[in-house]
Amino acid sequence: MRKLKFVLACIAPALILAVWAVPVSAAPAPVTYLNANFGPPNGSGIAFYRSTGTLQLQSATASVSAKAKSSEVEFSAFANGDANETSSGFSSYDVGTVNTTTGGLNVVSVSPRTLVLSGSAHFAMNLWFDSSHNGEYFDWDHNEFAGLGGDVYAIGPSGNGPLTIDQTTPLFLIPGCTGGSNPATLFIINMGGCLNIPANTNVARWVGIDISAGLSGSGSARL
Repeated sequence: MRKLKFVLACIAPALILAVWAVPVSAAPAPVTYLNANFGPPNGSGIAFYRSTGTLQLQSATASVSAKAKSSEVEFSAFANGDANETSSGFSSYDVGTVNTTTGGLNVVSVSPRTLVLSGSAHFAMNLWFDSSHNGEYFDWDHNEFAGLGGDVYAIGPSGNGPLTIDQTTPLFLIPGCTGGSNPATLFIINMGGCLNIPANTNVARWVGIDISAGLSGSGSARL
């Protein structure tokens, strides 16, 4: 992973489109890895990184930063027409299990302590499924994403405040829901309706700020 100095992008007050805050007593966010999309894609088709320490990357048109300490995590992302997707956030592994005899995970929520967004930046939550049942989510080469490794990830909701995935929330699966429709839902997955997410599959949660390729915006969050 490239390790470059991060320069904080200043945002004029007039450009701030969304500000969200919740009490400091909000539940802490467990962090397994810090994550970022940054720069040109590798052989896997994307450029996605993970780190157990501070994550900082910068180019002429984008920058990301993330750090975790004690019960809090902070992350930010900035892009000015960068040709590639830019995101910063974190993943929490094994937040639940789906497709179990008793039903399985049916709701996941996130509430930022603080959230500031501008331009095309949005706050998002995705789910990852360890369909291979090997205890790892995806394949990695020195903490750089190398492929799905038989696992599945789901693009979930985005917005400018708290997010919830429940039994009816549309989840766009990659690869798609084998044997079922795409998008799918946790209800469908828990009923065994996606053959590529077998019984007793563990789930990870990804939370972050994302800016699509070619767009401009910035955001910061603290959980």
